[in-house]
Amino acid sequence: MFELFFEYLGITLSIGLAAIGAGLAISSVGSSLSGAITEKPETFAKLLIPVVLGEAIAIYGMLVSFIILSSGGNPDWSFAFKALCAGAITGLTCLGAGIGIASTGSAMAGAVAEEPMTFSKSMITVVLAEALAIYGLLIAFMLLIQ
Repeated sequence: MFELFFEYLGITLSIGLAAIGAGLAISSVGSSLSGAITEKPETFAKLLIPVVLGEAIAIYGMLVSFIILSSGGNPDWSFAFKALCAGAITGLTCLGAGIGIASTGSAMAGAVAEEPMTFSKSMITVVLAEALAIYGLLIAFMLLIQ
């Protein structure tokens, strides 16, 4: 019976922490985007990319939660601990990525508003912050499929 508790805790950590990270990223980058497009409205499409990347990290947490839910049903301790670890890994890396995207995406919005030619150089840092969540997602998948 306690096995289900650890599975559900993994689900909670995965989607909960990923959603917090996504919320931090979207709120920070979104407010910076709003300020930047008042100066240069033509940059809106480019500056929307970090907001979308922020949303993607919530999707990563949801994917791992779905995998845990669909793989459960016959709980054993081995799977319960895998679910807990996969959820924690995903949630924590998504939280870190969200913090990174919030910082780099906001700076990118300001830089692109000042000088639109800095878009591709600024985008590199945002993508590297997003990669942190992808690393956690891959490790969670490897834990859950073995």
